[in-house]
Amino acid sequence: MYISLIQEALTLAGYDPGPVDGIAGPRTVFAIKAFQSDRGLNPDGMVGPLTHAALFSSPQKVLTTPAASCDPKQLSPHFHQNEFRCCCQGRYCNGFPAEMHTALISGLEQIRNSFNRPLIITSGVRCQTRNREVGGIVHSKHLIGHAADCYIPGVSVDTLADAARQAGLGVIIYDDEGFCHLEI
Repeated sequence: MYISLIQEALTLAGYDPGPVDGIAGPRTVFAIKAFQSDRGLNPDGMVGPLTHAALFSSPQKVLTTPAASCDPKQLSPHFHQNEFRCCCQGRYCNGFPAEMHTALISGLEQIRNSFNRPLIITSGVRCQTRNREVGGIVHSKHLIGHAADCYIPGVSVDTLADAARQAGLGVIIYDDEGFCHLEI
C-alpha cells in the first residue's frame, strides 16, 4: 500500500514510476532516484523521512489512509495489513511469514490518533532471510509480528518515542535514520 502511495505521489510530481501496482520495481526506484536528485537529496532510491516529506509536502499530495472497512486485511481504522508486508518483496516469502499482533496494532493506532497524522511503517513483519539481510538480531520481534519501524512526518523521533511509551510499547530510537522501532 505504501509503495502505491509513493507511485501516485511520484506521478503527481511529474515522474514516471510505471504502473501504480505497489511494487518497487526498477522504474519506481529510478523515479525515486530522479526525484531525490532533483530535490538535492541523496539519490539512494529509498523513501526515508526526508524523501517522504518532499514527496508529500504539498496539500494536494497529502494522502490519508481510509477508515476501516469490510476489508478483512484492514487491521484497524488506519492500518492495512499490506503496510506491514515483509520488505523482501516476495523474494524469500509470501510477504506475511507471521501475523501482526493485535496489541502492537492497537498501540500504533493509539499513537496515530494522538497526533492525528499518518504514522508511516518502514518495516513490519520480516522473514528470516530478509531479517539477516538488514542486520536484524536473531530473535527480532519483527519475525513474529511484534515490532514495526516507523516515523511520523514532521514529528521528532523523541516525541514519537514518548507517545509510544505512553501507549505501552517498547522503543528503540534510530535518531540518525529518523525512525523508531516500536515493539510489544
